[in-house]
Amino acid sequence: MAITTISDLWTPAIWIQGVSEKARALPSILNSNVIVSSPLFDEIASGAGVAANLPFFKDSTDDTDEIQVEDQAPTDGEIAAGIQVAPILNRVKSYNVTALAMQVSGASPDPIGEILNHIAMGRMKRRLRTLVAVLRGAFGGGADANASASELTSMRVEAFDETGLDATVSQKISGDLAITSAALLGELSDGLEGGAILTHPNIVAQLNILDKESFKDGVESDLPFTIRTYRGIPIFTSNLLVRAGTGNGFVYETYILGAGSVGYGAKPQSNKVGDTAHLITDESQVAKNNIAVYDRNRYLIHLNGMKWVGTPAGQSATDAELATIGNWDLAYSSADRVGGVLIRTNG
Repeated sequence: MAITTISDLWTPAIWIQGVSEKARALPSILNSNVIVSSPLFDEIASGAGVAANLPFFKDSTDDTDEIQVEDQAPTDGEIAAGIQVAPILNRVKSYNVTALAMQVSGASPDPIGEILNHIAMGRMKRRLRTLVAVLRGAFGGGADANASASELTSMRVEAFDETGLDATVSQKISGDLAITSAALLGELSDGLEGGAILTHPNIVAQLNILDKESFKDGVESDLPFTIRTYRGIPIFTSNLLVRAGTGNGFVYETYILGAGSVGYGAKPQSNKVGDTAHLITDESQVAKNNIAVYDRNRYLIHLNGMKWVGTPAGQSATDAELATIGNWDLAYSSADRVGGVLIRTNG
């Protein structure tokens, strides 16, 4: 009878699909309705280059109509087009383990499931870090203080003091601040229940203290997990959304994003060496009885309405380059059409 080896387990495409399914079931903003995934985005991510054009039609619904006049032609109208530019990212993560380490640690009785969980969770955390970098570059968040303008400065609510010391009530998050900030989205604010709030856990705690009744836990949704909402908007957290002020305090970022405001696409992974997107093992270190797992990905995460104008120093944009304000231009005719707001507070 033939014996199943580790190489047998890793070769079939079911491993690649298994990681993908696990990743899609994790409670992350990347699995929320903020993200739009489509075969077109996958195809774009699978193409050549370090960036790709995303054509779009400019919004013409704010124009006015005319009174019909007998025997007179109306003024000609125009539907204009534009181009967004999305960076395409090539990333890799290696996992190495020795056979002795697996044996001594008393690994899970389901090693396949355990490995899938680790790869899926690690991948989602890294892509969340990339999404945060894109948002910081577009809105001007992160380590940037008040002075620097971004393409979305008008969609940025600055309620913080840079020193972070002795923050007043007005410099902390509140229900009223969240409501007035969301109003910057104009007509798009009507669809926020299908969007999400991305913020730091400390901000959620502060809102919970001030406005506990507006939270609902374990709300069922069309997603493969239950979610928590604030004023009907799904809320997700990330420890990345904080930095030290110039004093002893902190500056927190809260992003309010509408449904479909972020596009995502990925090149399908294979099990072939030489592919920019693959999931394979390397058992070449036979003498040491070690195994290496390589998770290579090629994907795009793009904020709707923006244009990447940066030039990567390497072969793909880093998170630091994505978070640089000067690397982004606005492609849409107005900032409020992008579908997002940044609130910065001291707590």
